[in-house]
Amino acid sequence: MPVINKIDLPSADPEGVRRQIEEVIGIDASGAILASAKDGRGIDAILEAVVARIPAPQGSSAKPLKVLLLDSWYDSYRGVVLLVRVVDGTLRQKQKIRLWAAGRDYEIVSLGAFAPFATEVGELGPGEVGFITAAIKEVADARVGDTITEASKPCDAPLPGFQPAKPMVFAGIFPTDPARYEDLRDALDKLRLNDASFSREPEVSAALGFGFRCGFLGLLHMEIVQERLEREYNLDLVTTAPTVRFRIVLRNGDVVDLDNPAKFPVEGEIDHIEEPMIAAVIHTPPEFVGGLLKLCQERRGTQTGLNYAGEKRVIIRYDLPLTEVVFGFYDRMKSVSRGYASLDYEPKGYQPADLVRLDLLVNGDRVDSLSAVVHRETSYIKGRDLCIKMKELIPMQQFEVAIQAALGSRVIAKTVVKALRKNVTAKCYGGDITRKRKLLEKQKEGKKRMKQVGNVEIPQEAFLAILKVE
Repeated sequence: MPVINKIDLPSADPEGVRRQIEEVIGIDASGAILASAKDGRGIDAILEAVVARIPAPQGSSAKPLKVLLLDSWYDSYRGVVLLVRVVDGTLRQKQKIRLWAAGRDYEIVSLGAFAPFATEVGELGPGEVGFITAAIKEVADARVGDTITEASKPCDAPLPGFQPAKPMVFAGIFPTDPARYEDLRDALDKLRLNDASFSREPEVSAALGFGFRCGFLGLLHMEIVQERLEREYNLDLVTTAPTVRFRIVLRNGDVVDLDNPAKFPVEGEIDHIEEPMIAAVIHTPPEFVGGLLKLCQERRGTQTGLNYAGEKRVIIRYDLPLTEVVFGFYDRMKSVSRGYASLDYEPKGYQPADLVRLDLLVNGDRVDSLSAVVHRETSYIKGRDLCIKMKELIPMQQFEVAIQAALGSRVIAKTVVKALRKNVTAKCYGGDITRKRKLLEKQKEGKKRMKQVGNVEIPQEAFLAILKVE
């Protein structure tokens, strides 16, 4: 039922929007309702069309209870509140219900509907939408899309289409002050009361100390969680470069899901590696098509379609590796299109790829939090650029610091942060050259001894440097 809103604006073009709806979405927009919420035009027509065009629910109150869970949120006083739609049967107060996916039984404490404010009701029948509370403590038990049925007389099968939320992007979150590790853990626990779609598990890094490896639904979800932790819980955090979940098939036939590059198996044990793919759809004005096609090709994309939707819009379809989208793809897309292009994507399974683990060594010690899984063809360029970026960020020490990028035991790029030098011969005027040599040799021995016991402190900015490497 197409509705064209904001027709009160001076720039409104209802006829142009009708054509776009037909070309892009593929539905007949000749009967689209013109409306403006600002001045009230078309509101009555929308309500009448809902009654006339949308069929009534087909459920039966005589069948076993079958309820669709639409949404859930956490209330400090009532626990988890479930927003539901009754498909079959009848929901009543004090009724014992079962959450199908979680496999847990609860007793309904309160039952209500929004009209438009929350109002308690005695029962909800087929086709009706309302909310229930049942003293549920964990939002993770109330999964959106799950089926709710009666505990004593359950339905035969759940409603089709339910899939549990699976994290797609992973990153390490560490407190800048190690003493605030407990605060970070408590903040993550509280955040999970309202958002059960991200996962967390403890992680230890040699460079960053104790923290958590968290899984998110996407990059936007990761940024939202990070911002909430910093603003609502007053935490100062270091977030490592995001990565995705790879599927590694070992020579012995075992399949390993890997979301942390530091746990990458030995190369000799790997048969092949599969990376997650996405089906990306980019909407852009025609003048930016060339630059966006070049960007997608650079990111190892495979073009699956290119359609012109009217005179001012082009729809580009590409299959892209998710790992290439994680690292700066969105920013580059906005730069190439001057902010006009928009991106939408959905998961598209796994595909074999020639991937390797890129390690960063500082004075021979591997920094596990800066490891990344990259394509073999681009590994040298990324390793070189990462070394150059790290050289800018690591401050000079009293001794020389070697920064190396390595694939396994093979070093592919190297740069050096020169040592701070004191002019020990400044006060040595005249005399034999051996006097100066003696002082320089003494300084050299001291720096060599210092290098053996000295530690290089890596600043927080260095862990974000890998995001800026193209």
